[in-house]
Amino acid sequence: MGCGTSCARLLLISFNFIFWLSGVAILGVGIWILVDPNLQDYLDVIHVSDEEYFKKAAYILLAFGAFVFLVGFCGCCGAIRNSKCLLGFYIFFLVIVFAGELAAGILAAVYKDEIIKEFDEGLAKTIKNDYETSAGPWDAVQKELECCGGLGPSDYDNSTWQNAQSNNAKIPLSCCVLSNDQPVNAANCQSLSSDFHQKGCKDQLVDWVEDHSVILIGVGCGIAALQIFGLVFAICLCRSLNREKY
Repeated sequence: MGCGTSCARLLLISFNFIFWLSGVAILGVGIWILVDPNLQDYLDVIHVSDEEYFKKAAYILLAFGAFVFLVGFCGCCGAIRNSKCLLGFYIFFLVIVFAGELAAGILAAVYKDEIIKEFDEGLAKTIKNDYETSAGPWDAVQKELECCGGLGPSDYDNSTWQNAQSNNAKIPLSCCVLSNDQPVNAANCQSLSSDFHQKGCKDQLVDWVEDHSVILIGVGCGIAALQIFGLVFAICLCRSLNREKY
């Protein structure tokens, strides 16, 4: 076996070890987005037309993360056995994985700005009409971020939740200043006299969307860029095998 072939073979096997690790990273990010209860609360609160884009991107990452293991296996077998057929399959599948991961990153980048544009209307709509069905996520977000409503406590004015309160409460208890997870003064808080959070949740939710979009974009595009090296190594090995044949 020539020096060039041995070098390309070693580089391809080494790359596939890193490639498998990247598959673990992709699976980890996808699973984290889908099962983390705190993330789910945020996703339920972001009530806009494309609110599912995080999940769509996560499912793409999951599918291709699992596919990475099969593709890496073909690459290793092709390198060890010097099989141009397996290397051909490896190159073909690697292009598919590359496109899928790049699509997940682009999906996150494209829909991030669309979601942020719809935040004002979407958050207000959730509180005005759907707070009862999303009270759990909203309460969790308001407690964690120490905020109230989308733009502020006034989002609850004339909402279906407020109109249903027998004690004339203006805002939920989750908007109150807490001490040991209990409102400091529930009566004053819910009457908007004192001890309630006056800042809305929009800015923190925008920051959350941007931060998690960066993770999806980074994982999808970063690992896709890494796979270019795998393509180069596999093509170099195939060319080396062709030269040795003749």
